[in-house]
Amino acid sequence: MQFTWDFLRFSSEKQANRARWLFFVAFYAVFANVPFWAASPVLGLEHTGLFGLEYAGLGLLALFLPGILSAALLLLVIAADVILGLSQTYWLPPRECLSNFGVLNGLSITRFLSVVMLAVVILLVLGCATVFPIAKIRGVYRLRAAACLFAFVAILASIDFVAFARETGQAPNPFRIATANDANNVEALNSLRLSRLPVVQLVRHEIIYARLHSIESTAQGTASSIPSAASLAAHYAVLASNKGNQEKPNLVVILVESWGLSTDSAIRSAEVQPYFQPGLLDRYQVLQGTVPFYGPTVSGEARELCASKMGFHLINASTQELQGCLPDRLATQGYHNIALHGMDQHMFSRSTWYNRIGFQEKLFRDEFRRQGLADCPGAFSGTCDASIAEWIGSRLETKDSNPDFVYWVTLNSHLPVPVPPQLQAGASCSLTSLLSREPALCSWYQLTSNVHLSVSKLAMKKLARPTIFVIVGDHAPPFANSVLRGQFSGAVVPYVLLVPRQKNHASVPPS
Repeated sequence: MQFTWDFLRFSSEKQANRARWLFFVAFYAVFANVPFWAASPVLGLEHTGLFGLEYAGLGLLALFLPGILSAALLLLVIAADVILGLSQTYWLPPRECLSNFGVLNGLSITRFLSVVMLAVVILLVLGCATVFPIAKIRGVYRLRAAACLFAFVAILASIDFVAFARETGQAPNPFRIATANDANNVEALNSLRLSRLPVVQLVRHEIIYARLHSIESTAQGTASSIPSAASLAAHYAVLASNKGNQEKPNLVVILVESWGLSTDSAIRSAEVQPYFQPGLLDRYQVLQGTVPFYGPTVSGEARELCASKMGFHLINASTQELQGCLPDRLATQGYHNIALHGMDQHMFSRSTWYNRIGFQEKLFRDEFRRQGLADCPGAFSGTCDASIAEWIGSRLETKDSNPDFVYWVTLNSHLPVPVPPQLQAGASCSLTSLLSREPALCSWYQLTSNVHLSVSKLAMKKLARPTIFVIVGDHAPPFANSVLRGQFSGAVVPYVLLVPRQKNHASVPPS
C-alpha cells in the first residue's frame, strides 16, 4: 500500500505541503479518536471526554518517527483508551480486562460482528499512520503542525481545567494517585469533559486497583466484612433447622446481573411486584432491604458468598482463605452445594475458584446446552435466565436426603442490553416517562423483571422441602449514558428474601 496525493491533483507543491500538514494535524487531533468513538456504542463504554490529548501528543512524536513506529505507539494508545473505557464503565481492574479477553468468544453474533468492524476501523487508522508521508512535511510546515497540535492540547485542557475548577472548587489533577476508597466508586475519579488522558488514567486505575487488591488480600476478620443478603438467608435457614424435628430447608441464592436500586419508587415497586401476589404471600413471608455494592459482579459474588470486601482477590484466594465462606459452612451442615451460570465457565475463572470455595456441582452454558436449555441474546450469548429458573424448579421438586444450596448468577441483563430484549412477554415500559423514552433502560427493566417473574413462578412450585430464596443485585447497571447511570444508587443494591410460612418455622421480623 503506497500513500499518494496525486489523485488530489494539487496545482502546486505549496498546496500539497499545506494539505499534508493540515491533514496530519486533523488525523492526530481528531481522526485518531475514531476507534474509541466507534468502540463506545459497540462495547457500551462510558464517555469520559471527546478527544484524547495523548493522540495529539503522539502526533508531535510522529513528526520525527518512522511511520511503522508511530502506528505501533498509536495502537498502544488506542488499546489503552478502550481498556480504560471498559475499566471505568464496568468497574473492572485493567488487568482483568486483559486476562478475560477470551470472553469475546461468548459475544452474540451481532455484537461479535460489530467488534470485527471495530477492528477494521482500527486497522484503517493504523494504516494511515503507517503510510502517511511525514518526511515530506518540512521546514515551516512541520513547525505549523507542531504548533497546531500543541495549541489544540492547551486549549482543550484549559477549558476543562476552568470548567472542573468552577464546578468543584478544586483543580483537576489527572496524575493524582487516588486512595483505595476511590476504587469503590469509579464515578468519583476526576475525569475531563472535552479531553481525556487514556494512558495516564489507565496507569492510575491499575495502581488504584493494585493497592485495593493488596488491601483485600491482607485484610483479616471484620476489617474486610460487609453485609450480605445471603448471610441473612443462611441465618433463617439455621433457625429453621434448629426447630425440633423440622427438616433443613433448601437455600437458593440468586445474584441478579445489573439489578441496581432505582431512584424511581414506581420502578422499584413494579420490579418486585411478582413476590407480592396473594398466592405467594400465603406461602412465604417477604423481606426487602439493601446491601452495599462496591464493584463488578465478582465483587458481588465475594459479598454474597463470603460476606467480604475481598473483591477480585476472590478469584485467586486459596482454599484456606475461603474456608469461612457460605458453601464451606453449609457443606459442614450437610448441604449439597450447586453453582449455576449461563455463561462460559472460564469467564473470571469461575470453574476454578468455584471448586476451591466448596461447590460440589457446577453447571455452565455447555452443560445446559447438552440438557436442551435454550440460549438468549444479549451482550453475551448464554442460557436464558427463565430456562435456568425452570431447571432449578425441576431439581428442587425431587426429594433428596440432603438439602441443596443453589447459587445462581444470572446473565441476560448484562449491559449493554439488547434493544428490544426479545422476550415473549416483556413488562410494559409505560410505567414511567423515562422508561418510555429510553429504549436501553426499558430493555434493562424488562430483563430484570423477567428474572423476578421467573423466580416467583419457581417459588410457587411444589418443592420437595421448604426452600428459602434470596434475590439480590450484584451492582448498579453500568449505563454509558450518564443520565441513565444517575437513575440508580451508586452505593447499595436491593434484595428480596422469601422465607416459607410453615408451622414451627422461624418467624421473620417486620422489615
